[in-house]
Amino acid sequence: MGNDKSAERKNAKGEDMKVGYLTGPITGFILIVIGVLVSFTGIGLIIGIPLILCGIAYPFIGRSLIKGPCPYCGSEVRAFGFKTWITCLACRELIVIRDKKFFRAE
Repeated sequence: MGNDKSAERKNAKGEDMKVGYLTGPITGFILIVIGVLVSFTGIGLIIGIPLILCGIAYPFIGRSLIKGPCPYCGSEVRAFGFKTWITCLACRELIVIRDKKFFRAE
């Protein structure tokens, strides 16, 4: 009938939301826990400390990502919000980023 759970998980544009808001903090917490556990081993500090730092930064990094279609070939591209341009991995064209949207380089 009409009780499809994916219908409840649509955003304002009608697209399915693939990642929830808790994914970043949960992943960050898991990285911190693994980093602490690995740090208890002798050589684990070399691996554990970077894992802890990644766990702390992960929720903030995930929120600053911009995702969208390439204006040239349509393949999905991703970039950090502070970047002003990127190169599409599929077609190797230069993409300009303005107002968190992708545009053709002129």
